[in-house]
Amino acid sequence: MAPNTRRTSRHTPPRGTEEGIQANTIKKIRFFHAYDKEISFKSLRHMASEEHTDEGTARRWIKQRENMGSLAYRRTRKMSNKLGRRSKVTKKVCKMLVSPSQNPVRNQPFDAQIEFHNIPVKRRQFQKKLKENTNGGQIYKAAFVKKEISGKNRDERVAYGEEYKEKTIDDFWKYIVFTDEAHIDPSITTSSRNLQGAWKAV
Repeated sequence: MAPNTRRTSRHTPPRGTEEGIQANTIKKIRFFHAYDKEISFKSLRHMASEEHTDEGTARRWIKQRENMGSLAYRRTRKMSNKLGRRSKVTKKVCKMLVSPSQNPVRNQPFDAQIEFHNIPVKRRQFQKKLKENTNGGQIYKAAFVKKEISGKNRDERVAYGEEYKEKTIDDFWKYIVFTDEAHIDPSITTSSRNLQGAWKAV
């Protein structure tokens, strides 16, 4: 005769209660209900233990409800002004881009700089993060700088001053506009353009 392969005792689900019970709410709300009903005759540690949480968490939830009101009943995520994934253009990268010693192509268009430094972003994102991280950094016209004026220019200025030195401000000098050869080069029509950060007044 073949042996009996059936189990003598079968695992069955536990017998439920006769009356239907409404499903429990989330853990935080259940704790608040117990706290409001039992705080007068139970300690916070005892209530936290019954609701399967620790006393420190219970105190934090109570503090949140005092500050936030009904919002504390819901699960909240951390507040953030910048959502989504982090940009590939970090502050360190932006600092490097506006540095004359670290960025040899800062006088080139944005697309050329992206390709040279192998930055995996599009031009729009590159320009946006650059402005955010360098106080409005962008490509500016480079000022022409010459520390000394030429001898010819100096002689002409002296002669001009001697000729009109008797004139007054109201009838003559207020209508004169001076240009500085140290910063304006009349021999060129266009200025070079370099990538640099904006300076903030303190």
